[in-house]
Amino acid sequence: MRGDHTQTSGAFVVAACCRHSRRRLLSSPMVQCSIFRGHYSDLEHSASESDDSDFESVGPPASATPTEPEAPPKIKLVEDVNYVLTAMASVGLTVGTFLDALSWGDMACTQDANIRNARTRFFGSSELPSILRRWHKPPRLPGSKWARPQGAKSVMRLFALECSLEFLEEELEMVADIFKSPAGDDIKEEHLTGFSFSKTVEKVKEIAPNLWRMLSRLARTEGQENRNPDKNPANTILVIIAIFSYTRTHHRGRLQKLFAIYFKFRGLSAKGFDTLHAIGLTMSNKWTGDAVERISEEAMASMKSLMDRFPWLMSYDNALLTFRVFAQRVDHKTLFGSGTAGTVYIKRSAKPLPRGINRSLQERRKEGMKNPLSGADIFKIAILADERRLPHITFLILRYLLDSPDFTTYFGKDDPLLQRPPGIRELPFGKDHVTLQYLLGTLDIPEASYEDNARLIIEWLRQLKFDSPNAQQKLGLEQIIACVGDQLTVDRLRNLFRFRAEDDNSFERLDWLIVPPGWLHIQMAFANSLHKQHLGTSKGRGLSAAFDVLKRKGLQSSATQGPFFHDLSETLHIIAEAQIREVWLEVGKVKSLKDLLTRTPSELVQLAEKILAEHASSVALVKMNLKPRPDELKAQSIMFLRDVLPFVLLRAAVGRGDVGIMEDMIPHLLFRFIGGKNSNYTTEMLELLQGLNREWPAEIWQLFMPVDEAQEMNIKDIKVTYRSEGPNIDWEYIKKLHPAVHVIREVNNHMEYEFKTKVRGHKHTIPKKELDLQELQKWYRASDVHTFKAGRKIRKGPDSKTPDVPKDIPSKGAITMQTGEMLTRWRDTRTVDRASTQNWDLFDDSGDED
Repeated sequence: MRGDHTQTSGAFVVAACCRHSRRRLLSSPMVQCSIFRGHYSDLEHSASESDDSDFESVGPPASATPTEPEAPPKIKLVEDVNYVLTAMASVGLTVGTFLDALSWGDMACTQDANIRNARTRFFGSSELPSILRRWHKPPRLPGSKWARPQGAKSVMRLFALECSLEFLEEELEMVADIFKSPAGDDIKEEHLTGFSFSKTVEKVKEIAPNLWRMLSRLARTEGQENRNPDKNPANTILVIIAIFSYTRTHHRGRLQKLFAIYFKFRGLSAKGFDTLHAIGLTMSNKWTGDAVERISEEAMASMKSLMDRFPWLMSYDNALLTFRVFAQRVDHKTLFGSGTAGTVYIKRSAKPLPRGINRSLQERRKEGMKNPLSGADIFKIAILADERRLPHITFLILRYLLDSPDFTTYFGKDDPLLQRPPGIRELPFGKDHVTLQYLLGTLDIPEASYEDNARLIIEWLRQLKFDSPNAQQKLGLEQIIACVGDQLTVDRLRNLFRFRAEDDNSFERLDWLIVPPGWLHIQMAFANSLHKQHLGTSKGRGLSAAFDVLKRKGLQSSATQGPFFHDLSETLHIIAEAQIREVWLEVGKVKSLKDLLTRTPSELVQLAEKILAEHASSVALVKMNLKPRPDELKAQSIMFLRDVLPFVLLRAAVGRGDVGIMEDMIPHLLFRFIGGKNSNYTTEMLELLQGLNREWPAEIWQLFMPVDEAQEMNIKDIKVTYRSEGPNIDWEYIKKLHPAVHVIREVNNHMEYEFKTKVRGHKHTIPKKELDLQELQKWYRASDVHTFKAGRKIRKGPDSKTPDVPKDIPSKGAITMQTGEMLTRWRDTRTVDRASTQNWDLFDDSGDED
């Protein structure tokens, strides 16, 4: 029996060690060497192929002999272990030397079949994991007052660290390609914004599971994971791995490049930037500066390539910047600079302009000069436009009812009668129809005079690569450029077009230029006109009193800077909705909007048409004034709703891109600007009508877009990027920087989307307006503003005049236009004889001007 025990496997020997021998074993240098040799051993590499396969096997091989005896009863375990120890001692072996020999101790032991068999069974046995755990953390003996035995904790930790470092380093190298950037393409927009954190996290988890598991365990405890399972440190772990990879080589800096551009243009100071670079989170400040210049060059090249393939237009506007310096000197001071920023807009979904578009434009302009619009033409256009707008105004009135809290449960909301009418001519939308924007280099030229605008045209054309004689001749004879701007810009360019009517060729005469006004500024002029007309006083029922009810500060006097237009537009929408709700109660003869829930969709449409016809139209206003005893307060309400609903409609049309409604608003705006004595925008509306109906080829109208609002947003971004650069920069650097702004904007948006840090002001929840609406409704209801009371007068001052009685500005404008004097002045101003010569002998052989 005891002879059989000499064949017991190594697993049985280790499991049977007594306390004294176990302590000697675990502290023996040979055992420590054996543990490490299990991972790295020259003998392992020199062993036979069969031995390697034995080591990999989990169970005993089929041909293994002798068979392992069954474990003896535990009651005899101590005796058997002591017997084995005595036997080993008798031959000069300790447990340590025995395990060292068993674990590929020398060549003979490595090649011996019997030892190899026992070794294979030991390393594949189910007891081994348990043994290793007890070596690392021995159990405390029952009833023992002594501390837990030390075991082999220190040795095994060193061993585990060595093993972990090896395979973690291997996995770190395996994910290296994820963080590499392609040479030359590292600053392209699609590459920068194509880095998805969530997708990259999944890739790293798949390629480096052990590395990810280790960092995840270190990032949060099991208790934290149980308490807050929604908290996910995945992005933090990914950034840590990216930093590790970057510190090995700067070629793995894709994430660092993304962070560098984002932090630089989110206002991080230079010192903070250098610190982040020092810890490996961003590229260096020098790299970022060079990258921005490369982005600008790439953007300009991309823009030019797209311009050759798709229709495009441009806009420009003033950019006011303050140039700061660290130290003031006589020749080195903080200055307030006035320059001009330009943007090119490319419509990839638009049809390319026909080859003969330039000649077609010149011919139509020539005919248009001879055939300007008459008053009768404009009234005819206005009547047709009003008919097309009526369904959309009616729908606005319906929406005010359907969107109210009282109508959330209305059964017929999905009825076709209650859906928005089809757009008159809406621009296509979607990813494939996005208009691309490219900023040009901002120029140190103020947009103050005709000479300034002439210089700006030259500089813009130089940036657009129209600076060679051949390119300019091609532009003058074959191409056109639409330049959109505010009223001042458009007026200056139109007069330059007129002043150069006798120049030598079509390029110098600006025959290639068309100048439609920007619709943001048209809307601002519309809102200011409403403000002036309906402001009144705090004692009346006009806008001034409504501003007081709503506690709107800063709206009592009009302004062109700051958030005035935004605040006024929002308030006009709220006032219009509150009044329309009150009119619904009046027309429906109910005390609450809930009482209308029983009406059918058809009945609601009829009521909406009645509201428009009797409470919000010029016809209703005329009928009120023709009554024997008219109600002046009710007339004031009718006039306001008639005037404000088109404004609301225009704002919605611009937001949806319904250029058909925008075009149909032009006659209404013309009458308003004439009646309000706004001569500048009167001219703009006449020029728009003339261009659309007499002078512009139909293909040009597809370029009609409200791009000046985008230009204003670009100028804001320009100021942000400028401020991020800090002091001691100049116009030359600004010119190089700004073509990169659209890429910088996309990188910022991408990073804030990935990290869910969209900030207030870019996209935020608008506070609920219901309380404002209820306050206004109570106020209007208390005054019976929308109920007819025969003979009611608006209180007048001592001079029988009061601002609380608004003037009918659109009607006044229509009457003024009928006299013909204004149209005559407009025709005389724009009608000039234009040369048709094409003298291109203006440059010498070197390309310089004579």
